[in-house]
Amino acid sequence: MTKKYLFLLSFSFLLLSCQTQSFAQYSSKNKKAIKYMDAAFKCYNEFDDKCAMKNCDLAIKADPNFGEPYLLKALMHKEKKEYAQAEEALLKAIEIDKKEFGEAYAALGDIYHEQFMFGKAYKAYVDYLKSGKKMKEETRLIYERKAYADYIADSIVTHPVPFEPQNMGPNINSAYSEYHPSLVGDGSFLIYTVLEPMTTQSCATASGKIEDFHESTNTNGQWSLRKNSGRPLNTDCNEGAANLSPDGRYLFFAATTKINFREGSMDIYYSEKVGKTWSTPKALPENVNTTAFESQPSFSSDGKTLYFTSTRGGGLGGNDIWKTTLNQDGSWTDPVNLGKEINTIGDEISPFIHPDNETFYFVSNGRYGVGGYDFYFSRVDNLGHFSTPQNIGYPINTPYDERSLVISADGTRGYFASKNIEGGMGEYDLYFFELYKEAQPVYTTYLKGHIFDANTKIPLQADFELIDVETGKVIITSFSDVKTGDFLVSIPENRRYALNVTADGYLFHSEAFDMKVEDKRQPFLIDIGLKSIEVGETIILKNIFFDTDMFDLKPESTTELEKLIALLNKNPKLKIEISGHTDNQGSKSHNQVLSQNRAKSVYDYLVSKGVAATRLTYKGYGDTMPIADNGTEAGRALNRRTEFKVTGK
Repeated sequence: MTKKYLFLLSFSFLLLSCQTQSFAQYSSKNKKAIKYMDAAFKCYNEFDDKCAMKNCDLAIKADPNFGEPYLLKALMHKEKKEYAQAEEALLKAIEIDKKEFGEAYAALGDIYHEQFMFGKAYKAYVDYLKSGKKMKEETRLIYERKAYADYIADSIVTHPVPFEPQNMGPNINSAYSEYHPSLVGDGSFLIYTVLEPMTTQSCATASGKIEDFHESTNTNGQWSLRKNSGRPLNTDCNEGAANLSPDGRYLFFAATTKINFREGSMDIYYSEKVGKTWSTPKALPENVNTTAFESQPSFSSDGKTLYFTSTRGGGLGGNDIWKTTLNQDGSWTDPVNLGKEINTIGDEISPFIHPDNETFYFVSNGRYGVGGYDFYFSRVDNLGHFSTPQNIGYPINTPYDERSLVISADGTRGYFASKNIEGGMGEYDLYFFELYKEAQPVYTTYLKGHIFDANTKIPLQADFELIDVETGKVIITSFSDVKTGDFLVSIPENRRYALNVTADGYLFHSEAFDMKVEDKRQPFLIDIGLKSIEVGETIILKNIFFDTDMFDLKPESTTELEKLIALLNKNPKLKIEISGHTDNQGSKSHNQVLSQNRAKSVYDYLVSKGVAATRLTYKGYGDTMPIADNGTEAGRALNRRTEFKVTGK
């Protein structure tokens, strides 16, 4: 193919022109002008732009109404990114004959689009469509789409959102590329990918660079000097796209290594943190990993769902976003494509499910936006359906390609990688910014502490369930570290929660969190001592609810009562007393009767669910056994309680 016809392909309007005429049929009949134009093309095909430009000017001098020389001049200027000169030449061609050279409008649109002048590009494409130039239907559809795309891009750019990115600094960034950040739920630990020169040839790449994980910890708002995560996470080959579970217990990532002899162009692996040590990574099973490209995992805070990108068959485009669910037996379900709600015929990558488990961020080039790959977000309803994705806006999205975005648990701060922000330290750097309210997820705080044996103080591994008391749905499952007993549980606002902590051989522990109250936005720090199943031990049932001065169990009490039933079923010799307590408001006789009736309501529920009455007793203590000061409302609330006491085992 000659450069003359590369010219036709590289400038879209001349490709269209080729459909109706050849350049042997110039618009000019001036033989001298045509001679210079032929010479111009000859020079251009020989990569002599200076000669081509000179002959174009001579052709124009011979025939000032000769449009083709202006088109070739426009192309040569465009190739050098001399946009002003290219624009001037195209406008000259349009001035000569806007119908004959209507494709010049299309070329103007391309030039404006390349300069991110989306409003002017939209107008130029519309002018082309209205120029009267004959075109094929498929060509008309292409330029209608281009016009619409720039219309949308212009509407986004002309309505910017707040955005002030800040470089994360020399403790995090370097002269190399840093990208794909991931944070633990409390924001205290960061792990990310660094592309740096390789130090071994055992997994050589064409670029001479390798992807490794680096990490940093945050103390009082300051990030420590990063360090290589080392083995077993890093190997001699590529590891990248790390995603920490919000509780910090698991790390999912993509790698080209052959861990466990699992081969593929890119596969997903996971590692579990025990104490301060990561376990040897294991590949996800073959129904998740295939011989296609699997990468960029994101694990939900409920401990059940893994989102990831894949080029496997059955998708809608190139890279699609899929999800797989963790079964109770540790197996993974066959992945499901997120469908047209999220995926397009283009590429969808970099999924991130926020710890609220409701807000989903991702990157796409298959939607109308600002650049090639833009950030989008969608909300997930109770049935698992995604809302129509929204472009996160300009200038968060730029005319360039965006990479992965993660949002802090509290929803106020975004972290991302960019190489297009002035003042960076290398190629891609990590940045953070304050996220505007409309794009924020549900505010999510956290419960943090450690679990131990109440008598010996030895750390314990215990299971957690965070339950929506109004629906009974388990929102999050987690567990404490087997070595340290440490735990971290995300708690989204706007709901009331029951937290249950269980471990074999111990009485369970419960907490109640009313996250519909505005002043509950601070993290909860608590250490929990689990009590052994011993006669005389007492546990407060913090998620048993009654209306004021009433003794009918509210439906929200079911979750806690089922936990108590599970404890009794697991320990068939266990016997308990249900105890009711009140504050000191009202007469003592009234309080005594009320507490007795409330204790009996719990007793009746347990019996109705099959617990033998011989294992149960109940008693009301009125206001005789306060555990807090009845002089304050907070103290009275603590005194209004239901307990159970071990009476036999």
